[in-house]
Amino acid sequence: MIFFFGLLLTAIVVLYLNISRTLPGKGGKLLALGFLLGIFLSMTLRDGVVGAILLTFFTIWMCQALWMFILLDVFLMGRFFWLSHKMTGSGYQKSSANFVCKSTRGVLIASILLALILIGLGVPHNADYQVRTQDVSLKTDCDSCGSKKPFTAVYFSDIHFAPLFRTAKLERLAAQVDSIGPDFVLFGGDLSDVNTATMDEWGYGPLMAKVAKSAKVAAIAINGNHEAMQERNGSNTLAWLRSNGWVTMDDSTACFRKVSVPEVCFTGRTDFQVARTRGTERKPLADLVPQQFKSDSSGAYRKVSPWILLDHQPKGIEPEYSGILPDFALSGHTHDGQFFPGNLIIGLVWRLAYGFGMLDGVHWLVSSGIDSWGPPVRVGSDTELWVLHFLYR
Repeated sequence: MIFFFGLLLTAIVVLYLNISRTLPGKGGKLLALGFLLGIFLSMTLRDGVVGAILLTFFTIWMCQALWMFILLDVFLMGRFFWLSHKMTGSGYQKSSANFVCKSTRGVLIASILLALILIGLGVPHNADYQVRTQDVSLKTDCDSCGSKKPFTAVYFSDIHFAPLFRTAKLERLAAQVDSIGPDFVLFGGDLSDVNTATMDEWGYGPLMAKVAKSAKVAAIAINGNHEAMQERNGSNTLAWLRSNGWVTMDDSTACFRKVSVPEVCFTGRTDFQVARTRGTERKPLADLVPQQFKSDSSGAYRKVSPWILLDHQPKGIEPEYSGILPDFALSGHTHDGQFFPGNLIIGLVWRLAYGFGMLDGVHWLVSSGIDSWGPPVRVGSDTELWVLHFLYR
């Protein structure tokens, strides 16, 4: 959080210094202050539709303006050092000032146009989530498994209920999951950016309950870092999910089975930010290994069922853990960068920013989420729903 605010403050300083050069005299400073006022006003009013629309524009614009102004500043510095050896006197100073004014004004206009284009393209793309299907091979020792029957799970994360969230998307999700009829429905955290009373007011409870009822065995949910924000405001998102038919996991493990489905064990981790908000530590993974894996009094473990891990942030397995590993893990959080240029740099932040890969010896899926945080805009990434067919090979 400190890093985020430090980054925001740096961005504001860069934007102010550059925009203030777009017009001569006080005009540039007033224009820069106007943009900053718009940013702060949109942040203050973000819980309403008008504020959310303003925040969408200013967020997208800031991200574009920053990289464009930084590139311009680098160019201007190089130009200054080169011309300072070629020209001197008042003529040089006047020419340089005019060039800076025109170039910064051009970049400002270009950044606004680019932001509008990205919003125009990204809003409908965000609304239309992709349905992806994948077979997942289980490497559980099947000689010790009670059943080798395949099972299906639907997985999504990062729904982020907010003023600009489209109810039609949740209606589509509920209908689509119901038509699939999976054994398990799995949610990977970051449900909402508003409190539970607002979710009820918007009618999301019955729709989330319909999603949960579509699971033949269980609908399982964990918290994400945005649940930490809601907890600080006195809103209990996990309790709201439980009231709508979901099984919630908060550093806990449970195993489920039905006649038509083999026993499957799930561990849901408490999000790192939630733990910090509560002033606690996450339980070590060693404390969350399914108890039925323990085969004798010596404490040795024998995997007798598939074990699936849900952890909102894809940070992998803690380095001090040396025990039996889950068969598969699911995360979200990264949004695959969400929109340009974030989609180009997200891979520098996370070892596995999106898709299938290995983290600390575990097969892992990181979803880009079914919706978006802040601006409902996707450019360079997709919103998605995963249908996972777990098979014994």
